[in-house]
Amino acid sequence: MEVTIEMSKSEDFECVNKLAKQVHQLHVEWRPDLFLDVEEVIPREDFEEMLKNENIVVAKRQDEIVGYMTFSISEKDNYGVRFRKYLKIDAICVNEKSRGNGIGTELLKFAKEKAKENNCTDLFLTANEENKNAIKLYEKFGFTVKSIEYLMKI
Repeated sequence: MEVTIEMSKSEDFECVNKLAKQVHQLHVEWRPDLFLDVEEVIPREDFEEMLKNENIVVAKRQDEIVGYMTFSISEKDNYGVRFRKYLKIDAICVNEKSRGNGIGTELLKFAKEKAKENNCTDLFLTANEENKNAIKLYEKFGFTVKSIEYLMKI
């Protein structure tokens, strides 16, 4: 079945939050010291702001939302560093029942095309080290590790 990627609409709010909850629960399990178990992962105001800025897309299969992605574009032009323009994937989610069917790849393809359209130099995302399936997808798509982040709990 074909997957289509389209800009999200206001009426997608509940469905997107259900999907966000699936991924958020994984983060709660992996890092209960950091993530809270909340009912609404994306507040309505934030969702509406993403809609306004066209920073959220949904993946649909037969008119059913099976995934979503949020992203932002920013520039970095610091002294001593070459100019960079990033498309950062802030969140990417595929319904747990639909994973492994190419939906994540289609969302990544959309992000890559959007980055090219906006003359970005880089496509960027972060992943929890526990999220092995996502990491496999990102590496298969062509992402490489840029840095390693360390944390010390006090």
